[in-house]
Amino acid sequence: MHSIQKPEIQKPETQIQENPGPSERSRNQDAPELPAGPERLASQAAVRVAAIKAPAPEPDGPTGLLLRSYLRGQFVAMLHEDPRVRANEADAVHKMRVSTRRMRSALASYRAVLAEEPARELRGELKWLASILGEARDAQVMRARLSALLAEQPAGLVLGPVQQRIDEELLGDYRAAHAVIREVLDDGRYERLLQSLERVVTGPAFTAEARMPAAESAGEMLRRDRKRLHRRVRQAREASSEDQRAEALHEARKEAKRLRYAAEVAQPVRPEGAGELIAGAEHVQKILGEHQDSVVSLAYLRRLGASATDAGQNGFTYGRLHALEEQHGKVARKRFRKAWAGFPRVV
Repeated sequence: MHSIQKPEIQKPETQIQENPGPSERSRNQDAPELPAGPERLASQAAVRVAAIKAPAPEPDGPTGLLLRSYLRGQFVAMLHEDPRVRANEADAVHKMRVSTRRMRSALASYRAVLAEEPARELRGELKWLASILGEARDAQVMRARLSALLAEQPAGLVLGPVQQRIDEELLGDYRAAHAVIREVLDDGRYERLLQSLERVVTGPAFTAEARMPAAESAGEMLRRDRKRLHRRVRQAREASSEDQRAEALHEARKEAKRLRYAAEVAQPVRPEGAGELIAGAEHVQKILGEHQDSVVSLAYLRRLGASATDAGQNGFTYGRLHALEEQHGKVARKRFRKAWAGFPRVV
């Protein structure tokens, strides 16, 4: 495991000032040392960061303030989920993962605003955490999806203990993945990530780009991210095989999500254009998410069918569900083509 490098000290000419109120000044003076335990660290960091008083981003204000405001909100949301994830509360893993991905995406889209090396390393650590959370989340999603699909089937076409096998295998996957999450949340690498995030949202190493008017910078970044999405969609259209197309659509989904989150950052200073982009990107993202879920479920169904056969059980129902999921993928691709035709431009 490796630690995150501490961001470099800001140069005076590129600092973005936020005037702290009395409560923040007293907090900075009286705050205790950070505890050793990541769980307590998360709790204390949430209180400190949420209490920061900062001016609202403005169109003519600095881009650095716009980015910092967004990152701060997502960091607080992530910290809020920390104890809930540890307690295995419903939807906590998903919500914590979303916050980590939002921060990583914002750091990528607005990467010109922050010093390159600290920002790149922080994105890497957020990707690491999101991937750990993703293992448990995937098992949750697949269990719910396959159970719902199975429930729609006529009783006469469900041969053998199909639901029991889905529950046993995917619950087993989830429990194993959640045990890994608990270990990660108690690990020093996670603790260092929290410390680095707190440094970034309270005083990051800005570049000269951070002083540019927020509305202008945000527009440039949104146009760039839309071009990235357009390239991925073109790659999907030009794919020469089913596997290549599925991979390209998966990448397009990730780019749609990145564009959506970049637009969320920009919304305070470009409310109309950003709002339209958020809606369009979210719609495309959800459709492509359905497509990706159908692709992933095919692999799960092959695995479940094989294990059922090895146990001497009938594999018919798994094959039926597999065929239905293939059809769901085709429907999702058709819906995507229609949604993409009306996708908004960046203004």
